[in-house]
Amino acid sequence: MIKVLVTSPCDERSKEILESVKDIADITYIDGDSPEGIPAEYLNEAEIIIGEPDIELLKQAPSLKLLQLAMAGTDKYTLSDGFPAGAILSNASGAFGGVISQYVVGAILNICHKFYKYRDNQKNSLWHDEGIEINLSGKRVLIVGAGNIGSSVAHKLSVFGTENIGIRRNISDIPPFFDEMHSLDELDSQLPMADIVVACIPNSDYTRHMFNEKRFMLMKKEAVFVNVGRGALVVESDLVKVMKGGHLAGAVLDVTETEPLPSDSPLWEIENLIITPHISGKSFGHSREITDGIYKIAAENIRNMAEGKPLRNVIDFKKFRK
Repeated sequence: MIKVLVTSPCDERSKEILESVKDIADITYIDGDSPEGIPAEYLNEAEIIIGEPDIELLKQAPSLKLLQLAMAGTDKYTLSDGFPAGAILSNASGAFGGVISQYVVGAILNICHKFYKYRDNQKNSLWHDEGIEINLSGKRVLIVGAGNIGSSVAHKLSVFGTENIGIRRNISDIPPFFDEMHSLDELDSQLPMADIVVACIPNSDYTRHMFNEKRFMLMKKEAVFVNVGRGALVVESDLVKVMKGGHLAGAVLDVTETEPLPSDSPLWEIENLIITPHISGKSFGHSREITDGIYKIAAENIRNMAEGKPLRNVIDFKKFRK
């Protein structure tokens, strides 16, 4: 029996999903990733941990073979030193695409139809036409990060008749619903042609502060920018500067470099910038669909490891560090 320690939130329905592998796994549930909340004997025996414990905590797990994350982001581990040698890191990519892409479409439509202005007008009982809107049909959408989330965004936007252009490291093929695929090296040449830019690429040494003043100014003045990747992708002071200068039709940030976003951040002051508190792909307490997807991936990887089969979503640390 493989020893599994679950530190991520796990309700009865999630436990039912994990119990599908109880024939090969001895599963212990601990609510929380803090060291003081996990008895030493559990850490000592754990071969698989499901959750996001600190690296220092992982060092107390000598039997660890797999850390299965309950999220897609991996930079807590891939951009830090000390992840246990010999252990595998796997994320929950594949569970988030459907819901995050729905958020992206809603965010884009909010900007296109100026719903943010009409909502403010409603609060003031003001009947006022806010003027020209953006029609998505025929618009060129640059999706930076064409994995599960980016592909889901392309799928949903295709209904509006958009031209979807992808940016990713591996351009050996063009996934469904993309019209073109380009490498990261071609980002600067693609930005001036884009009507909408959606960032859903992971944080890494290669992507940190990818979107700076130079790149925002490469975009069309009337372009829309959406970030559902990581806050570190954006130089926030540069975004404030270009938007206060009248560049960009609007922007949407679900992620910021410091979370929660400080109350004195100038980002709050920009009318056509919509900010949400990192909820586009939130699972626990937000989306049953995502939560189920996370634990189905975890259950699959538990069985695969026990049976010596390839694991899903294994992270290659080399792709995140220079």
